[in-house]
Amino acid sequence: MASIVTNPGSMNFRMDTGEMSGGKALYKNTSLGNIKGNASADVLADIAEKTEAVLAWPVEQVTLRRTEILVY
Repeated sequence: MASIVTNPGSMNFRMDTGEMSGGKALYKNTSLGNIKGNASADVLADIAEKTEAVLAWPVEQVTLRRTEILVY
């Protein structure tokens, strides 16, 4: 019987620095690794909110990267 196993992932944060360069907004990127692979969207949103509280800039976007492995 086959199954899918979700490995730990990473969350990437795109933060608005509030600065402009050549008429374009400047963003800073940072990431957190080893995010629980089967964490729910609510748990991940909670992580994003708490992480934003300790970063210097407001978070513009959060992307989640997970790897799922087919075990057979």
